[in-house]
Amino acid sequence: MDSGSLPQSYKLLVAKEDTLPPRVIELPLPKPGQNQILVKMAFAPLNQTDLLCSQAFYRFTDKSPYPVGREGSGVIVELGPGAEGPYKVGDKVHVHGKGTHAQYYIANPEDISPVKNDLSLDEAASHIINPGTVAYMVALAVRGGHKAVVSTAASSALGKMLIRTLKEKGIKSINTVRQDKYSEELQKEGADYVLNTEANNFEAQLKELVTKEGATIAFDALNGDFPDLLLQNMPANSTVHVYGVLNGKKYSLTDVKEIEDGKSVRGLHYQRYLEEFQKKGELDKYYEEIHAPLKTIYKTEVHKMHPLDEVIEAMEYYEKNSSKGKVLIKLN
Repeated sequence: MDSGSLPQSYKLLVAKEDTLPPRVIELPLPKPGQNQILVKMAFAPLNQTDLLCSQAFYRFTDKSPYPVGREGSGVIVELGPGAEGPYKVGDKVHVHGKGTHAQYYIANPEDISPVKNDLSLDEAASHIINPGTVAYMVALAVRGGHKAVVSTAASSALGKMLIRTLKEKGIKSINTVRQDKYSEELQKEGADYVLNTEANNFEAQLKELVTKEGATIAFDALNGDFPDLLLQNMPANSTVHVYGVLNGKKYSLTDVKEIEDGKSVRGLHYQRYLEEFQKKGELDKYYEEIHAPLKTIYKTEVHKMHPLDEVIEAMEYYEKNSSKGKVLIKLN
């Protein structure tokens, strides 16, 4: 696209502030500066982190308006001075940034990576939040020599992705859900065990299975009191890695809390794994690890698609129906 044909303004989703709810606004389209790249965004998924950001649970900037969105896909439409490097106008790219729920996004070179493996732009959108989190979880399990792990909220897109990846690595999964209807579905994904947390004998079942399989590691999306419940039924020296806040934020996603018998609760964030590769100067290896399986074990099933103008309704739907599949926002 010729820069002369670019619009004068663009739309973006911004977060709640003071008396204003989350909303779509219009701003002047910025020009890419030194070493910056302007991407015309195509798609961005809704993640739990986006719901939290939209409600001002956290913010990317200290200045209003507050953008929303951490990942997406698009096409480069303009290169700023010095950004000519490996990219050119027309290239399809994955975007990992701060404010990707927008029609256009100003990216730094480290915010983008090329779309490969014949991925469509909708397939390329969900490329780092869930895949990066699962890759980190599995790396922790493999490094620790674990033969089995516990996974909560396993009917989510991330939960299913984790089941498939653990199966490929030969690691057993003990999965928890809130409704029996998900049991057969998860077993088809490769789940070894599926437990209903609402069952009267849930804790007894959990304790029996973690003892049988020797599971001393768990990945928890619920937070609240659930990590404590897990540890009560796990052996000494067990660790629960908390990566979500579905039941409320009792444990931080960055801190470590030591409990009795060598047990601990640790926050887990996908960026820590990314930073390992950055420090070694091996970012290409990281992207290859999480992007190569986007059509297989890291495949994201899209349940619904909404235009940007319907993003508020889409978020309300996703919050109540996240187990049905990913909701994708079409940005242009």
